[in-house]
Amino acid sequence: MSTFDFLSVLFSVVVGLALTEILQGFRALIHARQRVTIYWPAILWGALMILIVAQAWWGMFAMRNLTHWNFAMYGSVVLQITLMYLAAGVCMPEIAAKEPVDMRANYFSHKSWFFGLVAATVGATIAKDYVLIGHMTSGPNLVFLLIYCAASVVAAWSNASWYHRILAPVAAIGILVYTALLSFRL
Repeated sequence: MSTFDFLSVLFSVVVGLALTEILQGFRALIHARQRVTIYWPAILWGALMILIVAQAWWGMFAMRNLTHWNFAMYGSVVLQITLMYLAAGVCMPEIAAKEPVDMRANYFSHKSWFFGLVAATVGATIAKDYVLIGHMTSGPNLVFLLIYCAASVVAAWSNASWYHRILAPVAAIGILVYTALLSFRL
């Protein structure tokens, strides 16, 4: 068993838990659908988080070629996936039994945490790349990550509904293009 094989078990478990958080949120919404007032940006961010988490897990396979691991390398990956897990955990509302759910109110009450965690995840991703490969990522990858981080910071602070209604579809297009261009090959 290689070092990566050993470490990838923990990485996969945390990523799997992140996906579980999001999917359980969608399942809860389905079960409580008569009591839920939908806010489509929240639904879109939940779907995007599934893609983001799946893409991050896919990208982790590229680490299989690293033969020498140290604690900084391990810690940088753990930090990235921990932040991603936390963002996944707050992107969907908690559904209490028999209580109405206003997804818009929930979205805005958690947006600072969600987008703050997303921005922190992006920062951890950039740092992880530096720790793993010895230099900062460059080119389109870095440009996308910096734009995504900046948009997330603004979203964390902004209460402007128009910004959030615009950001969700723009981010969806950006993340889909990013994934298509940079993530299909390992």
